[in-house]
Amino acid sequence: MYEEDLNNLEDWLRRLKVEYDIFFNGHRKKPPDDLKMRVERLVKKLSEAGDLSFQQRFRYNTLVARYCVFKDLWRRTLTERESAAEADDQPADRPAGARPEASPKPVVTVVISDPAAETQNVRKLYQSLVQMNKTCQPDSPTVSFERFASYLTRQTEELQKKYDCSCVVFTLAIQDDSVRFMARPYSRRD
Repeated sequence: MYEEDLNNLEDWLRRLKVEYDIFFNGHRKKPPDDLKMRVERLVKKLSEAGDLSFQQRFRYNTLVARYCVFKDLWRRTLTERESAAEADDQPADRPAGARPEASPKPVVTVVISDPAAETQNVRKLYQSLVQMNKTCQPDSPTVSFERFASYLTRQTEELQKKYDCSCVVFTLAIQDDSVRFMARPYSRRD
């Protein structure tokens, strides 16, 4: 029943890797976002399919793991290119190697397995979120700690169930003048 979707996912992943290679080699001006969105929609659709056989689920998990590795590689490569482009844009009156006046963007990473038992980590994440939010959007309303803790608990439980992991890595970062809140399953290399 899902074999065609799994075959499509495998083919699209292969094509997406080739498209990103072409983009990073400079033969295309824009990344293949349309194909990436199709892959992400199919990944989401298959993740919600509760009637996959064990073989299909294993194949799906393998493909998703491969996609996550590629996605992280593409994100890091794009970030490196953007930072290299920013370095090229530095004013001529600044000496070579001099640091720009802007401070580095803060990144906060916290690993949580049980939010109810790890209130100190939850509070650290909450305080960092509030501080970063005030930096980026001083007029934005602040969410209450209780609401944030409830949201964090739900996210942790969902990711632990979905990826069969014991811990979840939460990361806060400032990107494009806004706070980015990310969650992913914990792996040994973290």
